[in-house]
Amino acid sequence: MKTKDFKKRKQKWEEKSRNYRLNSSREATFILTVKNTLKLLGNRKKGRVLDVGCGFGEIDILLAQNTDFNITGCDISGIAVKTAQENIKKAGLNRRIKIEKGDVYHLKYPSKSFDVVLSFGYVSAATYPGVQKEIARVLKPGGVLICDFINCLSFYKLLSTFKRVLKKQEIPYYVSLAGIRREFKKANLTLASQCLFNIYPPINIVSNSQIFISFENIIGKIFKKFLGRVRLVKFQKIKS
Repeated sequence: MKTKDFKKRKQKWEEKSRNYRLNSSREATFILTVKNTLKLLGNRKKGRVLDVGCGFGEIDILLAQNTDFNITGCDISGIAVKTAQENIKKAGLNRRIKIEKGDVYHLKYPSKSFDVVLSFGYVSAATYPGVQKEIARVLKPGGVLICDFINCLSFYKLLSTFKRVLKKQEIPYYVSLAGIRREFKKANLTLASQCLFNIYPPINIVSNSQIFISFENIIGKIFKKFLGRVRLVKFQKIKS
């Protein structure tokens, strides 16, 4: 990416970090993300993990508390990195989690460094156009990438997807699972499995994240295929 593109992206995420507020809906999303990530990881509970676009480190803390992973988180926002480092310190996880500045288009890590790469954020950094080869480069052969996408086929998202079609805008590759599979296969990342979640309405009118999680656990079992706003996908790097 050109320098001006980096500066534009950095400015965008610095602004978002500056205005970020944790609420019950976001907290529920973090908890559900880790829960579903652990399901997709199966027996993988040890090794080196890279979280690209780690934000304030909430997911890294939850993941470290439930596994034996050594986690490196990176983010383009200096505000996010500083806050995440403070959160990690408060949680007493400095020895297990390292947070630093980083750009998904130019990861500073050696090739084949990580067993698992994670990336979250609804349209996560690992899903940006053209970054998949860089993600695959730092993954060990047979390593796993788990990242999330907006589920454009969710009932909650159909209107925005329909508007995009009417305006004849370019339809993102992640509208369908087939499109995701084709895009990531270009970087030798094979789609292994997926899950849908965040079926509760996209509102934040309650103060307890457990209400959202209960809604997910009860209603979600029946309607997640139609309502799930987040598509969480597991890829595996083809051994060469």
